[in-house]
Amino acid sequence: MKLVRAIEVWEKGMEGAFIGHLAIAETVPVAFLFELFAAEQDQPDPEMKLSYLLDAPRIEKIQAFVAEPMDSNRFDFILTAYGLPDYQ
Repeated sequence: MKLVRAIEVWEKGMEGAFIGHLAIAETVPVAFLFELFAAEQDQPDPEMKLSYLLDAPRIEKIQAFVAEPMDSNRFDFILTAYGLPDYQ
């Protein structure tokens, strides 16, 4: 199974609707992502398979790996991962 990482885009606030996904470059180092979120993890997630809310400082750090601009004043962003079968 191939692990794919993406950014979920949501309207601002608790009642915000899902808008879509932004692609993350496949070159983003997993160690870099782990370093960004390691302090929040109750149990280590070194493969970064869980989802994480991106705050403004993290958006700034990950922006280099996302082609579309991310505006934290307009939207909420969540780093997520999902699997695709190897045969695709």
